[in-house]
Amino acid sequence: MARPLPKDLEDRIAGTARRSEVRSVAVAGFILGGAFGFGLGASFFSAATPEWGGPLLFAIGAGCVAALWFFAGRRRDK
Repeated sequence: MARPLPKDLEDRIAGTARRSEVRSVAVAGFILGGAFGFGLGASFFSAATPEWGGPLLFAIGAGCVAALWFFAGRRRDK
């Protein structure tokens, strides 16, 4: 069995893990919120102009969500 970690190291690891979890939940919420907001706006837009709906609108929405996901996943250089 491994020895327990010193208390100061355990506290530092716990703080880092907590911040990382909060950040990942915030990024997931941002991505889902962006997708939901775009879908809601697209539904209103396609109801007002039916000739613009369909695959083009889906492709634009998928591109926006992919861009959000890409930029949210990039790490900042320190």
